Amino acid sequence: MKQPWELNPALTLEHLKQLASLIRDVRDDVVDRHDEDLGDSARSTGLRAYECCRMRIIRASTKNKEWPWLGIVKDDGRFTFSIDSVPVRLYRGGPSRPEERRLIPCVEALSQMTLLPAEVGEAASILWFFAIEVDEFRYVERVTFTGFSDGVQVSCWEIPLDERVSAFSLTDAELPEPVKTQKASVSVKKKDKKAENDDSNNG
Repeated sequence: MKQPWELNPALTLEHLKQLASLIRDVRDDVVDRHDEDLGDSARSTGLRAYECCRMRIIRASTKNKEWPWLGIVKDDGRFTFSIDSVPVRLYRGGPSRPEERRLIPCVEALSQMTLLPAEVGEAASILWFFAIEVDEFRYVERVTFTGFSDGVQVSCWEIPLDERVSAFSLTDAELPEPVKTQKASVSVKKKDKKAENDDSNNG
């Protein structure tokens, strides 16, 4: 089975890792906010995690400096984004068994596929997904990038998630200059003579 970038050069390792980190961080933040006392359930947290991922990907696509290769094909319904014009979707589950309905692309994605460069060849028709697997506490355990052609899996790459990457933080912001403070003066308080005499009388 070939790696994604071997089938389509637009699907670079760096871009896949950047998106996988965003998805993992957003989902884990949502799980951190799960509140059973408030009435949260596994379903409500799952729906919120998906919606937050959708909105954060949409927001990221507007940040041309950090994410110039990220686009939105369809922003609702069968939510589809793109990596250098290659349509991609996401779902929670194993990489080799997406639900059958997920293998039906939206009209916008089909149209986008026809616009991919000719050198991509038959790989232009591959349906690409981020498959997200979670642990018993619903935190992201594994993110896999997987591709299907005519319902058959043709690519599957587990994305390494060792480092947590902040999606939108500025790394070049200057830190404030340190402020010098005066050294505090320390001295032993002298005992009052009258108090010393009183102590000797008590002794």
